[in-house]
Amino acid sequence: MCQGYYRHSEGYTPEWPGMDDFAGRLVHPQTWPEDLDYAGKPIVVIGSGATAATLIPALAEAAGHVTMLQRSPTYFTPGRNRNELAETLRELEIDPAWTHEIVRRAMLKTGAQMTRRALEQPAEVREELLGVLRGLLGDDYVAEHFTPRYDPWRQRIAFVPNGDFFQAVKAGKAGVVTDEIDRFVPEGIRLKSGKVLEADIIITATGFNLNVLGDIAFSVDGRPVDLSQSVTYRGMMFTGLPNLAWVFGYFRASWTLRADLMGDFVTRLLKHMDEKGLRRVEPALRPEDAGMKLGPWIDETEFNPGYLMRGVHLMPKAGDKPEWRHTQDYWSEKDLLPNLDLEDAVFRYR
Repeated sequence: MCQGYYRHSEGYTPEWPGMDDFAGRLVHPQTWPEDLDYAGKPIVVIGSGATAATLIPALAEAAGHVTMLQRSPTYFTPGRNRNELAETLRELEIDPAWTHEIVRRAMLKTGAQMTRRALEQPAEVREELLGVLRGLLGDDYVAEHFTPRYDPWRQRIAFVPNGDFFQAVKAGKAGVVTDEIDRFVPEGIRLKSGKVLEADIIITATGFNLNVLGDIAFSVDGRPVDLSQSVTYRGMMFTGLPNLAWVFGYFRASWTLRADLMGDFVTRLLKHMDEKGLRRVEPALRPEDAGMKLGPWIDETEFNPGYLMRGVHLMPKAGDKPEWRHTQDYWSEKDLLPNLDLEDAVFRYR
């Protein structure tokens, strides 16, 4: 299974009172209409994640004004949309293959260090992230609209290329309102504070729905499979589901890192089965796993975006042993997955 975990056919839009009363146009980015004319019009974008931060500077170029309405802030980090190390190596005419590998390793190292620091020194990392924004928008604006309630990396940190979102705010083409929705009204949105945000267009950048294994209704030998009752083997195979692997990446690092590792693992497993004349494999709990404590796929204290929390009950269970968890640590898995013992008792072959 290589389809990721978002249901791309439709986005997630909460149900708010009065949505049918709104006289303007209501749009979800996942189903963006081709005929949407927003030139000169007031727009409200509900949400504060990467989608909102990407849309707002693009819309602000032609819209009358764009307001980001958020219930609570997100962590953002602005930066140049370029890689200085890569540029330097190209200027030095280093072999492109070397350049690729050097830049890849440097980015991996930097990302791992940032993640570790966010978990071990959350207060310091928080101040670093907010300090950059204070330099762009001022202390008061950041305190009111860009100071999240949670520690860094409990949800993804949104990268703002070249700080374009913040430039739109500084230029007055966009603004941020931190409040909660009371109801939709014909002219826009009435907030719980009593203020009304007027809009011709409201964009619900409110996230995704979780898609578990492509929303396929699997059955084994005629019996429906309830994935939520299975246990994951290292976040890629599942008890009770033979000959199936789910390519699932990392939440805090590039998805393709784990896709590469899994591609190697699956082909190695298939080769092993061919050599042994085997046609079927599935992971199974071993005698030493009897009574193992089971919990949700991901610990919400580690990572808790809304789309995952809304759908985690549909996901397989995780155990309290490394074999039965989906770790987020590329640096251990890059050595572990290529060396897994395919004759381990966890693999049941036929």
